[in-house]
Amino acid sequence: MLNYKEAKDLLIQHVSNTGVETIQLSDAEGRITAEDILSPVSHPLFDQSAVDGYAFHFGSYTRLAHNDDNHNDDKIRLQVKGEVKAGDPGEVQLNAGETLRIFTGARVPNGIDTVVMQEQVTADGSEIVLGKEVKQGQHVRKAAEQIKEGELAIKRGSSINPATIGFLASLGIIEVEVAKPPIVKIIVTGDEFASDTDGLATGKIFESNGEMLVAALNKMCIQSSFEECTDSLELLTEKVKVASEASDVLLVSGGVSVGDYDFTKPALEANGYEEIFHKVKQKPGKPLLFMKKGDKVVFGLPGNPRAVMICYYLYVLPMLNAMMGRSSPYLTQAAFKSASAYKKKDDDRTHFLAGKINGKEVEFLEVQGSHMMKSLTEADCIIVNPKETLEINRGDLVNVSILP
Repeated sequence: MLNYKEAKDLLIQHVSNTGVETIQLSDAEGRITAEDILSPVSHPLFDQSAVDGYAFHFGSYTRLAHNDDNHNDDKIRLQVKGEVKAGDPGEVQLNAGETLRIFTGARVPNGIDTVVMQEQVTADGSEIVLGKEVKQGQHVRKAAEQIKEGELAIKRGSSINPATIGFLASLGIIEVEVAKPPIVKIIVTGDEFASDTDGLATGKIFESNGEMLVAALNKMCIQSSFEECTDSLELLTEKVKVASEASDVLLVSGGVSVGDYDFTKPALEANGYEEIFHKVKQKPGKPLLFMKKGDKVVFGLPGNPRAVMICYYLYVLPMLNAMMGRSSPYLTQAAFKSASAYKKKDDDRTHFLAGKINGKEVEFLEVQGSHMMKSLTEADCIIVNPKETLEINRGDLVNVSILP
C-alpha cells in the first residue's frame, strides 16, 4: 500500500494536457493562462499625475526659492496658466514661474516634472503660494514604471483573478489564451439514497457527495453534473462506459472497498481501465482508487462525505490543475504552531485533519470522523499529521494545506 507522498507523486506522472482556447478577458476569471502574456504597451502609457494639484517644472521652484528679489513676503508664488484633467492631451507649455492645475490620472505635459498636492498650496487669485518642501518628480507616475512594452505581464500557468483582469485590461488586452477545462463526469453509487424528503424511508439517506463535487468543480470553472447508480455491477459498468466516452476525468463515489456490493473497480476494469494505485496509507480516504485508460483518468472515491472532500483536495484538484497547466497544482503549504493537542492510535497512516488558522497558530477542529462534514465546513486548512507522528502537542510546529 502506498503512502501519501508516493501516491501523489505517482498521480502527477499521469497528467494529460487539455488543450487551449481563446476567450474574452471579461470571461476569464478563474481560468488558467496557457501562454506567457507579454505587454503590448508600456504602462503607464505616459507620465501621469498621482494627485489633484498643480504641475510645474522643478527648475521654476528652485529658481524662485533662491531668488529673494522675486518675493518679498518670503513665499514662493507661481502663476496659474490653465488646467489639464484626465483624458486631456496635456499639450501645454509653461514658462518659468508658471504652473497649471492638474487632476489625478491626467497626462503631465512635456517639460513638466513635478506636482504638488492641492492641500499643500494656497490659492491667491491667479497665483498659488508654495511652501519650500518640494521634491523634484514628486507625485508623478512615470511612463513605463510598472511595465515596459514586451515585458512579461502574466506567466503561463497562472490563475486569472479579478486583479489580473484589471491589469490586462489596462494594457489594452481583450482576449487571452487559457487552458480548456477538462470534461468531468460524476457517478455516485449506492442503494441508500432517497430521491426526496418523502422518499426518506428507514435506512435511506440524502445524497451529498455529487452535490459537493459539482460545487467544488464549479469553483475551478469546470461545469459538471452527477448521476446516481444503484449497487449493480451490470448497471455501473454501463454507466461508466457512457460517462467515460464523454469525459476526460471520471469521478466515481462509493464502492471502492472490498465489500460484497463494492463494484467500482470491476466496473472500471470491464471498461478497459488499468489500476495505477488502490488504497493509500491515510485517514480519511484509505480506499482511494486511481485508474487510467489512454489519456482518460478515473478516481474511485470513498463513500463517506468527509473522505470524499479530503481526497478531492489532495488528489483530484491537483490532477485537474496539472491538466490545465497550472504552475502550482497542489494546495498552498504553510507551517503554524499547534494551538491544541492531537493523538492518534498506533498506526502508520498520515492523518488529514480539519483546522482553523488563528494568527500564527492553527487549532484542530472537533469531530474528525470520515463521515462527518460539519467541522470541515468551518475549516480553512487541512492539518497534516505525518504517518510517523503519533502525538502532536500544543506549540508543536505542524504543516497545513490552505483550502481554496
